[in-house]
Amino acid sequence: MKPTPLVSIVIPAFNPRFFRESLKSALDQDYDNLEIIVCDDCPGDDIRQIVDALQETSGVAVRYLRNPQRLGFQQNLLRCLEEASGEYIKFLCDDDQLLGACVRQQAQALDEHADARLVISKRHFIDADGYVLPIRLENVGIALFEGLYKGDDLLAYIESTPRNIFGGFSGAMMRRVDIESLLPALAQAGQGFVALLDLALFICLLRRGNLVERCSLDSLERLYPQRLSHRPDMVNAAPVEWTWLAQMLAERSGESAPASGWIRYQTLDQVKPGQPHDWEELNLNSLMASRQAVVGYQVGTDTESYDELYAQWLECRRFDAARQRVVLHQVELWPRRPGIVPVVFDFEEDAEAVALTLDSIAGQLYASEPVLLFSNGRGAIEGNVLRMALPTDWVRGLNDMLPRLDGADWFYLLHAGDRLRESALLVLAERINAMPGIACVYSDEGALEDGKSSEPIFKPDFNLDLMRAYPYVGRTLAFARERVQALGGFDADLGELAPHDLIWRLVETQGPQTIEHLAEVQVESTLAFAQWLSQPQVIELSPRLVAAHLQRLGVEHRLHPGPLPLIPRIEYLHPERPLVSIIISVKDQLAALENCISNLLTTTAYERYEVIVVDNGSEAAEMRNWLTAMAELGSDKLRIIAPDELGNEAQLRNFAVGQARGDYLLLLSPFCVTHDAAWLDELLNHAQRPEVGIVGPRTLNLQGQVIDSGLVLGLDGLAGRPFANEQVTAGGYMQRLQVVQNWSAVSGHCLLVRRAVFDSVGGLSPAIETPGINFLELCLEVGKQGYLVVTTPYANVVLTPSAGSAREASWKQRVEQEQESFYQRWLPWIANDPAYNRNLSLAGNSFGLAPGQRTGWNPLYSRPLPSVLGLALNSSAIGHYRVSQPLIELRATGRIVGRVSYEMPSIIEIERQSPDVIVLQGRYNSGKFNDIVQVKTYSNAMRIYELDDYVAKIPEKNDHTRNMPDDIVNLLERGIALCDRVVVSTFALAEALSGLHHDIRVVPNMLAPHLWHRLTSQRRTSIKPRVGWGGGTSHRGDLEIIAEVVRELADEVEWVFFGMCPDSLRPYVHEYHAGVPLSEYPAKLASLNLDLALAPLEQHIFNDCKSNLRLLEYGVCGYPVICTDTEAYRGHLPCTRVKTNSTQEWLDAIRMHLSDSQASYRMGDQLREVVLRDFMLRGDNLRYWADGWLPD
Repeated sequence: MKPTPLVSIVIPAFNPRFFRESLKSALDQDYDNLEIIVCDDCPGDDIRQIVDALQETSGVAVRYLRNPQRLGFQQNLLRCLEEASGEYIKFLCDDDQLLGACVRQQAQALDEHADARLVISKRHFIDADGYVLPIRLENVGIALFEGLYKGDDLLAYIESTPRNIFGGFSGAMMRRVDIESLLPALAQAGQGFVALLDLALFICLLRRGNLVERCSLDSLERLYPQRLSHRPDMVNAAPVEWTWLAQMLAERSGESAPASGWIRYQTLDQVKPGQPHDWEELNLNSLMASRQAVVGYQVGTDTESYDELYAQWLECRRFDAARQRVVLHQVELWPRRPGIVPVVFDFEEDAEAVALTLDSIAGQLYASEPVLLFSNGRGAIEGNVLRMALPTDWVRGLNDMLPRLDGADWFYLLHAGDRLRESALLVLAERINAMPGIACVYSDEGALEDGKSSEPIFKPDFNLDLMRAYPYVGRTLAFARERVQALGGFDADLGELAPHDLIWRLVETQGPQTIEHLAEVQVESTLAFAQWLSQPQVIELSPRLVAAHLQRLGVEHRLHPGPLPLIPRIEYLHPERPLVSIIISVKDQLAALENCISNLLTTTAYERYEVIVVDNGSEAAEMRNWLTAMAELGSDKLRIIAPDELGNEAQLRNFAVGQARGDYLLLLSPFCVTHDAAWLDELLNHAQRPEVGIVGPRTLNLQGQVIDSGLVLGLDGLAGRPFANEQVTAGGYMQRLQVVQNWSAVSGHCLLVRRAVFDSVGGLSPAIETPGINFLELCLEVGKQGYLVVTTPYANVVLTPSAGSAREASWKQRVEQEQESFYQRWLPWIANDPAYNRNLSLAGNSFGLAPGQRTGWNPLYSRPLPSVLGLALNSSAIGHYRVSQPLIELRATGRIVGRVSYEMPSIIEIERQSPDVIVLQGRYNSGKFNDIVQVKTYSNAMRIYELDDYVAKIPEKNDHTRNMPDDIVNLLERGIALCDRVVVSTFALAEALSGLHHDIRVVPNMLAPHLWHRLTSQRRTSIKPRVGWGGGTSHRGDLEIIAEVVRELADEVEWVFFGMCPDSLRPYVHEYHAGVPLSEYPAKLASLNLDLALAPLEQHIFNDCKSNLRLLEYGVCGYPVICTDTEAYRGHLPCTRVKTNSTQEWLDAIRMHLSDSQASYRMGDQLREVVLRDFMLRGDNLRYWADGWLPD
């Protein structure tokens, strides 16, 4: 067996701020043959102290070397290399971290792929506090699969698109033999690379071989202002070093890439050692362009801290001017506008705080009724404010004022120092208007620190048990005035928590549905959420609040001190001690079963239970003998049963339930171990409550870390564990790891359910064979019946590791089918888990902020307008013209609501928007075809297939042919068949597709006014006429038509090419301008100052089906145009059309225009007039898009 190679993790240390985390991550690697070397360049003794402290608790040796004098990063890196002995080298910067399997997995990749000179993996960016920042282009990686990539092709891509797509030193592993021969030359003192040293080394390595990219997350790279790469000298050095890299790349030898922007690769599972590579090809240019569109529209992709991310997130949650107009117009159409009175309490007599709050109220989009201000301050108050003295008993004072608030339907309780978001009252009023049954509204909130937004609190929907734990709803509460008065007002004896007592009285008398949660940060406070909860009066009154609530319900109980002074622990004094049937399903798991039952029998204080072990066909003789021996004991406490016919886990447990005698059923995994005597008492403490259907404990691993304590629907799949790997003593988000609360589901490791409830939903579904899905189904069915699903941290169960069982070949397919069916049944619940919050992430970092998109925010509940989801191919070119800009303009004019996405949203994101229409652009490769299938499977939205080109027939000389799949005709036909309508840009394209769909609509391309409306071009700016062409890179065949024309007229005109110019024509071209981003394209085109513009097209059905977009772009600039007389360019646009595409006809047409420049310019003016009238994306022209997209 080949020995594992020695790997050296070398740390050029200078900054001690994050060094502890970096070194610890190196020490925690799960790779045995490892050395760690630290070369200390720090002026102080901090690095050595950290090394000494961590070595005491680690079994891995660290070689610590103190530099006698400061070396700087370059030379310290070289010293690290000199001291290393490993075959493979892993540089680790002192502010970055490695994940535990990083070294093992990267070393394995180098070991298995001899031609790989560099291994990289996925990495996250984290801020100074360790918060994971949104993915951006710099760390998106190369592809979504693990692959071996051709080094020469990657270098060609870097040369054409100067960007580091590989990451830094910490994310890579290299061979020592390569680095030793390269790094000294690159890092020469005083003249070598510094800012781009990592990329320079990677480029040299890729000149020698290939790259492996792993998809696993292996490292964390820290971003913060003081990072080495952010230093001014580094920032200043980078542009110079990019020129050095450009020279290196230009001088390289090696194979050419398959085409510009394309790279060769092989997925790692297809690489065969010792055999030639069977390369596939990837259009990295296109992939990165798509990613750039996605990243550009996501929040936080340019931030370096959570504070920056949150500030940007908040800023994107404002109505822009156009949306404001639309929303306020809708408000005017409401049959009744609820009157809302802000009630502001100035407890501190703080004039600045009062002004802050009143200013935020005055700035509301939805005007409030007169503000009621309780204050004993003496400062002058302006505006529509009724000022009252603040009595000692403010609750009674408020009660006295409520009958006098004429015109007030609702009132909103605030403190001086609260700042309402400008849309807060509008969003509140809209929710009140849309949900007439509600009586109280609470919202998410944030803190204000020195005027800056911070510490957002994202709350769940009304959660009865969480509310009994502590008043998590906060203090900024809105109430329906008449409903409050009908209950006799607030109870002054409960002081600060009087509003929360009224919430309980509403729940008790009218139901929890009267309490509405706005999942929006409506208010930010100088008295933050945590500060308010820490106030002595809140802590003192919290037990009294819940006691009063339970007493009114007649619930016998006893309160005990909880984990925090604020949080009491409730013991429900049930009169009965019911029999519990503990059901354990097993198959050849004897050691686990013995451990489980032994602990259960010896530790459980509650005595009224029976254990039923149901055997699912155990085959091991030792197991069968044990079961037989236990059965022969004839014990009532422990029974062994087996069905006559084997079945799946659901059938097995249902069979056991049929044999059970208990009124309560505990479904228990044999890998669960109990250590707490009162664990079953605590589960029954809640299970015996009539409103509760299911109870689960907190599940821990052997190290005392949390495995689960409730499940969040949609988190990393069907459902995930929000507190995984937290310490059992941790508070968790909003202290939710330490309190009893309601969840939508709990795991099936240990689940207590009342038998009557279990029977009422039909037990576990025999049709679902995947146990995890079956338990989710049970929980959701029980919740659908109106019962609560509860978890309690006061019952802890340890889940021991289990060996994976063998799976039959069809297992994976069956699980996928059952997942799909589960999504179809429960998607509305999964997308809107009431125990979570839609502002929180469903991927990876639970309870972390979900950044979302920069546009498309819609906090409104009702939907007076159609909702459209536009799935654009890109943010430029056809994505802009055919999806994103039409949607933006329709939304701005109040015809629709909706958003654009440049990647396929998850089915949860689609469900949350619940669009009426989904526009699917260009779904004609296999991956994008599956998008249509997914939409059809999980959404009821109308599906529109958007197509701009006849992609089934592309000219051979069009470079886009490389992008097209071999079975494009089949994919096109199938995709169109799955949609409800097809929208195309021309009648010719509609005719070509007419046999594929019954509803094909033509919506012509139009120009966005904000980009094209006010362009100016000059004429006669040169001695010779300026004649030109502008376009993309796919027009090689079209430009060949006029190649001889260009040569013939080279001495008579100034040829101007923009976007593309064949090398063969460069000598004859006066000016060539490279392509620019779409946002700059109109102005750039106009700046060419052409006297004449050309639009040649090959005579081909593909071009016949194209749109007249090129003529529109030329026309809006006022350019006279000569074009090929193809179907695409026919119509009423005033142009000169060339019928035969012959060189002579083109020459004749050009010379005709040049001979009468005034007539030519008049044609340009006429073309501009027609374009501005008929082809701008505004006014009545938008009706074409509305007719094309919206249902009839």
